[in-house]
Amino acid sequence: MYGDAGAEIHALRAAHLVSEAFEAPEITLASIEPGSGGRDFGALDSCPTRTPSYGDLQGYLAPAPEGIGAAAAWAQPGGRGQGVRFADIEGAWNVSHEDLPGDRMRSVGAPMIADRSWEAHGTAVVGEVAGRDNQIGMTGIAPDVDQIIVASIGRGMVADAIDRAQQALRPGDVLLLELQGAGPGRRWIPIEYWPDVYDAIHVATARGIVVIEAAGNGAANLDDRVYKGAFDSAKRDSGAIMVGAGGPPRAGFTDRARLDFSNYGRRVDVQGWGRKVATLDYGDLQRCGGGVDRHYTGEFSGTSSASPIVAGAALQIEAVWRARGAQPIAPALLRDVLRSTGSPQVAGRGAPLSQHIGPRPDVGAALAALSAGM
Repeated sequence: MYGDAGAEIHALRAAHLVSEAFEAPEITLASIEPGSGGRDFGALDSCPTRTPSYGDLQGYLAPAPEGIGAAAAWAQPGGRGQGVRFADIEGAWNVSHEDLPGDRMRSVGAPMIADRSWEAHGTAVVGEVAGRDNQIGMTGIAPDVDQIIVASIGRGMVADAIDRAQQALRPGDVLLLELQGAGPGRRWIPIEYWPDVYDAIHVATARGIVVIEAAGNGAANLDDRVYKGAFDSAKRDSGAIMVGAGGPPRAGFTDRARLDFSNYGRRVDVQGWGRKVATLDYGDLQRCGGGVDRHYTGEFSGTSSASPIVAGAALQIEAVWRARGAQPIAPALLRDVLRSTGSPQVAGRGAPLSQHIGPRPDVGAALAALSAGM
């Protein structure tokens, strides 16, 4: 809340000539902070002259069920993302990172947020999706995507950033929302809860753009009556693919079980790794020099780390399909395919299957289903 905004909104809602008043939500990134190294952006005492490859840490590229089968899809025409565009909506990015394809990144609209945490987050996200294949650091799921549109929410509204980005995209391109908002009970919930954002997403998906949306880290049941049906797809469907956070296949976690912070419910379509994601920036894995150009992490987390994995899968599927000379896959069909062909969610300690976050995408299985005429 800002100043007396709450009182003003209450008065507007009470006015006979006003049917609804809009209150801008508190917005933040849908991530869980990396380990202590993630907050220290200084230099290590020693640093390799050349960054080694950390590809062995990127288990999400592996065949299903551990990963999404991204590496296997690279062998197919279009499997590296050629022919499609990707947009990321958040706050800032370090376009000069050695492993980020800054030459293919185009900013639309508002200036970036001058905050190191936002910059590290955006760099980590784009690294997961489209990090360079250059024998160092990490390789993105769709490293050869044609263009990366970045739209900052700095000095503006989320809906405006979505609108600017979607205008630069075509049917079959992919737009990622890496944000969450403070909803009822001060829980972090999906950004489409707010009508202006919902409308902007709906416009994009109606145009044929695939929108991937973080479910948020509020540990909330999105089927709860407190949300008044905002996440009931039978009544209100933005067309976005909503992503929850599941455990990675790593010690201390139950693979594909809902992580305790992840929102859940029937509206959540699929999941990605919500912990132990290796990608660019932060610096807990490698922290080189006084700047940030050679920082890497093995601890990116949250529905923020899960959603780029799904965005990468969507890019691969759309690009392969386009390379076959077919029409772009409609967002609703792609959502159904990812839901029905992925590696199933499993129950974990304190995380029953009733806390639904859906399966982990399987790119190969999705393409097979589409080829079979699903």
